[in-house]
Amino acid sequence: MLPDSWTPERFEQVADYWADRLILESAALDIYGQLVEEPLGALELASRLRLEPGATQLFLDALVALDLLVKDGRKYSNGEAAARYLVPGAPDYLGHRLIAAQQNWELWGRLPTGLRTGKRQRQKRIFLEEPEAARHALLSLHASARSRAADILDRGSIDLKERRQMLDLGGGAGTYSVAFCRAYKDLRATLVDRPIAAAIARDVVASAGLEGRITVLEYDVDERELPSDYDFIWMSNVIHSRSYNANRALLERLYNRLKPGGEIAIQDMIMDETRTRPARGAVLSLHMLLSNGVGRCYTFQDIQTWLAGAGFSDAHWLSDDDDGLTIVTATK
Repeated sequence: MLPDSWTPERFEQVADYWADRLILESAALDIYGQLVEEPLGALELASRLRLEPGATQLFLDALVALDLLVKDGRKYSNGEAAARYLVPGAPDYLGHRLIAAQQNWELWGRLPTGLRTGKRQRQKRIFLEEPEAARHALLSLHASARSRAADILDRGSIDLKERRQMLDLGGGAGTYSVAFCRAYKDLRATLVDRPIAAAIARDVVASAGLEGRITVLEYDVDERELPSDYDFIWMSNVIHSRSYNANRALLERLYNRLKPGGEIAIQDMIMDETRTRPARGAVLSLHMLLSNGVGRCYTFQDIQTWLAGAGFSDAHWLSDDDDGLTIVTATK
């Protein structure tokens, strides 16, 4: 998404977005899932998806031109890449990521209004009021977080050998709870998130066979007091969706939920002092304006200030990652 250098060719790619939109829409319409069982004609697909037949044929022919579909006479079938990446249920399925992007397309189209008003442009709060959009967003994050969790464990960035009770705050689909509990057999986890995320997390935990060690709770952390007596707290992709003062207050509360000697680890897009690097974090900050109206990607100094104010000590920034996500740890 964010190139190392800008060239005329790269600017041409930015301007030539039509094909990108076509691909996102095809994933959202589930064109490829419709073609799993057998090739279909444009009329059949139009009828199934309630589309206009002539427009559908143009749409399908464009997907053939992009090598995502194969056309034989009047019938269309999935190409190799579509069969591997765009059919729901396939091992390498990437559709959740594409559908989540498609759902944000119109939001980013309201960027001029957001810049003029400084207010959020999404009418509904996705993780509270839009279950289907939230599902795609969470499962997209789950797919990328699995490899991220494996990297964290391989690098030894987080050592949980002596930890027994973990709080996974805003745990989403449960990716990190599952990965950490699989790696550390004496660890138990409590995952806290809102109802839509909690429902998905329960399915992920059940699929991993870890219901006995991972408890999933439906919580709004700003309205209810959190459970206590944890020796490790994990927060991934939480702070950027909250205001500066809300994060400060949350960390003060978390300090009281942690045992003496316990550790907190905060993973997010953590910015340098210029607030321009990593580039993905700078763009994500603008997305927070459009979608939430609050939140942004914060600096290490911001986080260190919150931690010290809450009573934590020995804050460290583990900034050895390549994808923009980094980790800050501190102890009680």
